[in-house]
Amino acid sequence: MNRKATAMSNFKYILCGVILWFNSIKMHAQSMQPNPGKVPLTITGQVGTSANFYSSNESIDSRPNYSWSVNGNVLARVNKWTIPASFVINQYSHSNAPAFIQAGLSPTYKWATIHMGYRYMTLSPFTFEGQNFKGLGLELNPKHFRFSTFYGKINRAADQDTNRTSFRLPQFSRKAYAIKAGYGTSSNYFDLIFFHAKDDSTSANVITKPAFPRPQENAVASAAFKITMLKKIILSGDVAVSGLIDDQSSKRIIDTTHQNLKDFMKNFLGGDGTARTGLATQGALSYYFKSYYTNLGYRRVQPNFRSLGTPYMLNDVELVSWNNNVSFLKGKLNISTNASNQHNNVENNLATELVTQVGNVNVNTILGQHFNLNVNASGYNLKQKDGNTNIADPFKIPDTFRLNQRITQFSFSPGYHVTATDIIHYINSTINLSKLTDKNASTAAFSNSNNLSTSVNYTIAFIKKSISLSLNTLYNKYKQQNNSYTSVGPTAGISAQLLKSKNLNLQGNVGVLFNNYNKTSKQKNLSYSVNSGYQAKHHAFSLYANYIHTETNNAITNAINKTFPYAVATNNLSGGVSYNYTF
Repeated sequence: MNRKATAMSNFKYILCGVILWFNSIKMHAQSMQPNPGKVPLTITGQVGTSANFYSSNESIDSRPNYSWSVNGNVLARVNKWTIPASFVINQYSHSNAPAFIQAGLSPTYKWATIHMGYRYMTLSPFTFEGQNFKGLGLELNPKHFRFSTFYGKINRAADQDTNRTSFRLPQFSRKAYAIKAGYGTSSNYFDLIFFHAKDDSTSANVITKPAFPRPQENAVASAAFKITMLKKIILSGDVAVSGLIDDQSSKRIIDTTHQNLKDFMKNFLGGDGTARTGLATQGALSYYFKSYYTNLGYRRVQPNFRSLGTPYMLNDVELVSWNNNVSFLKGKLNISTNASNQHNNVENNLATELVTQVGNVNVNTILGQHFNLNVNASGYNLKQKDGNTNIADPFKIPDTFRLNQRITQFSFSPGYHVTATDIIHYINSTINLSKLTDKNASTAAFSNSNNLSTSVNYTIAFIKKSISLSLNTLYNKYKQQNNSYTSVGPTAGISAQLLKSKNLNLQGNVGVLFNNYNKTSKQKNLSYSVNSGYQAKHHAFSLYANYIHTETNNAITNAINKTFPYAVATNNLSGGVSYNYTF
């Protein structure tokens, strides 16, 4: 049996087993007779499955050729118990490797919740946020007491793979635990949080020595608070101290700064002097008054601050921001503004510092029953300047290569609709203008650019027939120095709801895009898409397919295409099918 057949066989067995399991749960719940004085067991949820394929003449696949997944969510209620459960099973490509499986449940009784399996918890933005864990967790919130904890794995091991088409760095198994204890409510509280994570250096096969990345150990201690005054003013903040051992096998001293922080983190990571320590703080002051809202925020994260529980957080940054929103004419006119100033080199240990300034104004209005308008303007300043002047010149970025750019963007989006008996007409347009101005004379000729992007869309819907037709026209022009690139083309679409109950949906689109580079090199893109969906009580079924073809239209691209058919002319076909059952 080949790999594809093996994957399909596994997929069918798993899907059948899941459906039978959910049906047995539902039948058991329905067969239960309610006892006097007790609430009967109720079970609701959904189970779904999907399969997708992708085919292309590209030399290197940009996405898996085949994938399938099965997922489900169940919510059981009985008396004062609430038990949510979920699972995900998926597999990519034609591999016969074991399917990736995630499952978990979180029984809740009054103010107590137990997490088991793959679960998600948020402790604080500086300790643990934005990822799942596999293990056990507990949340207790009786009255004003706030307590959360978990223990489990946040990274699974993966062996190093040096194959060119499937290159992968080693990843060590990482176990973590965290505790949060506090007092208060959602409006006023004070919390203390501790997080610890450590890699298992023996869990992954490493081919290239020494291993990269290295096995690490991390601890973070944090405090968070929130104060609400007069129901209109909110003051909140977080502060955290971290310690990170970059390489568990190394005994070298990595960081000799912030000795007070190092002495504090020795209590959690040991005293061999290998830990890097850092401090992170943030605060916000908000004010609400009827139709007006304002927020002033501050955030400062030292370069050595690191939490393995917040993998996507940036360090070495100081940010001040101010956000406003005001509403007029009973919500028909809304104006929002945003301004921020950000820079790195917080500890003045870099030879060059990057400063970023951002401003944005957005106006959204409803002008009468048929017309609406959105206007947006943004500006960005990016500038590199001298950092620590005591750092040797070789580490400084020369003036001729320093970033000193201003980006301005403006968008104008009107929309108009009118209803006449059983027909609805809707037309909308979008105009986007953007300009990059490079103030560095050495790089301006290669960086200065202008971009214009416009689109006009018209849709007519026949209400009684449940059919709608649409036509969209797109125009883009990008110019940089003596080069220009334009693309223009229409897309036509049709959608319909069929059958007596209108539960069969069909949709199709055909588009063409004419591309022109410097008025000499021309190319054409053709795109086709078909979507269908069917719903019947508890069942939902959908099917889709997309095809994009790029043609060659001149002697040069034709010659290249004969030798490298994937370099110029591409053919991409993707499709999929999905099924969902709710109960």
